[in-house]
Amino acid sequence: MRYTITKYADMPLYDLPVAVFDFETTGVDPDNDRVVEVAVVHFNLGTSVPQVVYNKRIHPGIPIPEGASKIHGITDVHVDGCSPFGDCWSEIDEVLQGRVLAAYNLPFDWTLLAREYQRMGNFHPGRDYVSPYSGQFFGIDGFVLAKWVDSHIRGKGVHRLGSVCKRRNIEINAHEASSDALATAHLITQLLTEISRKRNDRFPTFRDFWGWQKSVAIEQESGLREYFKKKDINKDFWPWTDL
Repeated sequence: MRYTITKYADMPLYDLPVAVFDFETTGVDPDNDRVVEVAVVHFNLGTSVPQVVYNKRIHPGIPIPEGASKIHGITDVHVDGCSPFGDCWSEIDEVLQGRVLAAYNLPFDWTLLAREYQRMGNFHPGRDYVSPYSGQFFGIDGFVLAKWVDSHIRGKGVHRLGSVCKRRNIEINAHEASSDALATAHLITQLLTEISRKRNDRFPTFRDFWGWQKSVAIEQESGLREYFKKKDINKDFWPWTDL
């Protein structure tokens, strides 16, 4: 997936072409679970209305566990006859090209996407590529933004996409890829406005935004990092690299 970030680094944040993507999956392990539904939404921050440009069910090549089906409603019967990811990757690649990627919990979706590409041998990280394998990772994570804005709200599940959207009257049919992606696009727009108001400053460029988002994400992970350290659990955290 040729996804060049350097030309966007110093672009005004609110001029960025963005592709929000969302997956429904066979489980919550991005390294080993598979995609069963994918949706992509295009918009420019601050200048265009988000539009669903891709929405498709995918045959995962493995049985869909009952637990996963209870969440998103997709069963083996629903994907019977659907194309595998390998037959759809070029379509997905096409709608992600030339845009900054965004998602709600971006590291999860990004890793899942990269692993699907890797299984096909079509993911070739290099100088002009951004990928988890090259140690590079850039994008907009609605989850990080929501946790920062709503840090005063505590309780189980309060930062889930459906809960955050409900507080902001954003329509969503949770765990349906196209609805989740569209809601995430609207949510990111609202959150950036709220963040600018709280900081009394708009991010001039994507580079400025990325530096802030990176520091916030690392701070948000600090408690979890400390917990795993105390429990002597070896846990890999996402490489929030410099831009």
